[in-house]
Amino acid sequence: MFEQYRVGAILLMGGIGRRFGSDTPKQFHRLAGKPVFLHTLEVFLSTHLFDEVVLSCHPDWIETARQALPLAKCPIHIVKAGETRQQSSWRGLQGFSHSPDIVVIHDAVRPFITQSVINQNVKKAVETGAVDTCIPSMDTLVLAPDGECIQSIPKRADYLRGQTPQSFSYPLIVEAHQRTSKTDSSDDCQLVLELGRSVGIVIGEEHNIKITSGLDLFFAEQLIRHRFAERKSPAPVSLGGHRYAIVGGTGGIGNAIESQIAALGGETISLSRATPISIDLRNPSSIQEAFKKVGPLDGLINCAGCLSVTPLKRLTLQEIDEMIDVNLRGLIHCCRHAVLKHGAHVINIASSSFSRGRANTAVYSCAKAGVVNFTQGWADERPDLHIHAVIPQRTNTSMRRKNFPNEDPSTLLHPQDVARAVIELLMQKDATGLLVEVRNIC
Repeated sequence: MFEQYRVGAILLMGGIGRRFGSDTPKQFHRLAGKPVFLHTLEVFLSTHLFDEVVLSCHPDWIETARQALPLAKCPIHIVKAGETRQQSSWRGLQGFSHSPDIVVIHDAVRPFITQSVINQNVKKAVETGAVDTCIPSMDTLVLAPDGECIQSIPKRADYLRGQTPQSFSYPLIVEAHQRTSKTDSSDDCQLVLELGRSVGIVIGEEHNIKITSGLDLFFAEQLIRHRFAERKSPAPVSLGGHRYAIVGGTGGIGNAIESQIAALGGETISLSRATPISIDLRNPSSIQEAFKKVGPLDGLINCAGCLSVTPLKRLTLQEIDEMIDVNLRGLIHCCRHAVLKHGAHVINIASSSFSRGRANTAVYSCAKAGVVNFTQGWADERPDLHIHAVIPQRTNTSMRRKNFPNEDPSTLLHPQDVARAVIELLMQKDATGLLVEVRNIC
């Protein structure tokens, strides 16, 4: 569509994360196993619009960024960011080896930008010379210059919220930077307006959030989860030649996973107290010995569970220890001792109770919450693996029926539904640290 134009992109990633409260700048925090900026960059590269991409990066993190760069058809340059956003943008504009006709400037910490919005930006920048990405405000706006009293309440429909990308004719935005008297403008469009030029609008998207705080990162993780749940399942491929250990493979979910892996040609090794290779999740030495016998694996699936629906006061010490050992401590030891090949998958089965403890299942709930936190933390430690947690809704297993005998089976997930979610994760090669919820849609 834009073959006659040379199009460049600048990703602004010079922040140090003061509001983020971390020594690691927000653009380098991991989201589904990859630095935030890499999610953003991959969307830009996937459009195939760009002749060059420039990363305006904090000087202390340039080498980290360089090591994370993917192979790309277009050149990717890294320049030192300035002390302000305006300086970082200007240095990005100077970082092209050949001056583009159109330049798209975007916050690297907005990883949910879409190809559609990028395409619309380039199209409108060709037509008008300058464009901003904006969305309507859902909240009432108030004008309070002194921060103490409201001076007026403007008409909400007259105001939009600015996002990025902001896209320009390259000569125009260079002139705007050269002629301004400002040094710390937070917006490139503002500099263009100073020249007396108009700026067009592309309507953005609500989920094109800017990650500036820990809460934003939490929201980003939820968006990743929902995107995974909504996308089409990958076509099943053969798992022939792959070996998977299933801890708790004799239970309802474990048995369903085993049968689906076998149907795709994979080899499964079921581990429990009753299998040929016996394992006792209450005993770390038993776990270590079992995985010595199992040998190298392409995947480890931890789905053993232990539940007692009993008030804490009535639980014995043995029951408390067993729930913690089987649901959490044993799982951790399995991950520690399994011999996992490079790129192997680890899938830990958690529970929907992880997000809120429930009466009479407090110990079980806290153990499953621990599984989720362990999965996320270990995924950050081991970028060479694909580590995920599957979080089923209430599932029709013997453990469930024993503890909740009066439940209507039609309201429960079937173990095969959980197994299908596990198989989908085994097909994924580009993510880690996902929390995948499985719900009964009937």
